[in-house]
Amino acid sequence: MQDREQSVQFFCKEPFRIFFPVGLILGIAGVSLWLLYYAGLVAAYPATAHARLMIEGFMASFIIGFLGTAGPRITSTRHFSRVELIALLTLDLLSAGLHFGGSSCAGDVLFVFCLAFFLFVIGKRFVRRNDSPPPNFALVALGLLNGLAGALLLALFENEAYSRQYRIGAALLGQGFVLLPILGVAPFLLVHLLNLPRADLPESRKLPPGWILQAAFAAAIGLIVDATFVAEAFDVGAVASWLRLGAVVVYLLVRMPHRGRTFLGDSLRAGIVSVVVGIAVETLWPQCRIGALHIIFISGFSFIVLTVAIRVIFGHSGNAHLFQKRLPFFIIVAVLLFFAMLSRYVADLAPKARTVHLVAAAIAWLIAALIWMVRVIPKVAIPDSNE
Repeated sequence: MQDREQSVQFFCKEPFRIFFPVGLILGIAGVSLWLLYYAGLVAAYPATAHARLMIEGFMASFIIGFLGTAGPRITSTRHFSRVELIALLTLDLLSAGLHFGGSSCAGDVLFVFCLAFFLFVIGKRFVRRNDSPPPNFALVALGLLNGLAGALLLALFENEAYSRQYRIGAALLGQGFVLLPILGVAPFLLVHLLNLPRADLPESRKLPPGWILQAAFAAAIGLIVDATFVAEAFDVGAVASWLRLGAVVVYLLVRMPHRGRTFLGDSLRAGIVSVVVGIAVETLWPQCRIGALHIIFISGFSFIVLTVAIRVIFGHSGNAHLFQKRLPFFIIVAVLLFFAMLSRYVADLAPKARTVHLVAAAIAWLIAALIWMVRVIPKVAIPDSNE
């Protein structure tokens, strides 16, 4: 009984230890749908289920795991309770299960409840904080609201896929929900990855000087990005895409550290560059929008979350010494993800070979995920000996 209680506390204190493996499994399930479909094992075309599993399953699990671990530490508040952890995990898995079974509306509704509860849990800790989060985390909060609003719009307008409301919901969930938290966390994390000097302010509930101004700048960037999603639904996509690209580039130039190099730091930068490239491709060649979104997702979002997850898992398992080293297995993962992205992009340009490219992209992503799983996931069970 005591061992079981200790195990529960182990996961409550550091939720990434359960949400990262779950997220990877859900991502593998989402990509495997394409192989199952082309093998004739599932009848329904998996585009919607695949997209939902990758965002509401794969990405959401990594976001919850990261923020659920970092949030209480940054705000110097209590870690997750058993009820909070079990509720979030249950809603996450039920939502993903419904999507895998093709019930997208029900899956979206459960994801709304999951994200709303997570916002409540994190918001409660911000209100009770003994220390303040970085101002760029205003983008994290806005990203979570994007996910909530996007999933709600998709659930409400499921039968109106070409309506403005549905298109706005798809953009808020499929892009804003992940893009904004990445922009918010990246400067904070990159400082740690590069071992750059940090401003160690005394622990204080009171917001430090300049915090509100910096948070307002980050929030303004996020709101501009959100406004471009709305504008695209009203058929002013050309202007909106350029505005989104400009807002993201300005934010990165102002907020991201530009000196120092480490392997994981360079990996994070490469993922962010891929996101910018994807947005640029969508802007310059709107007819290739689906391919551009896969540049953003595969070699951008996917690679970034796997990079961040390595930092978190290694740092909390007594393997922090590996941060400064080149990781050969992760180079292989990066190459496979790049190949998956390229193959998926080409699929829309070569209709006669579309199936081949879709299958090749899925296989490359799955191999990358399995290699990452074998080399990284076992460490989630190792406690940090320094704590």
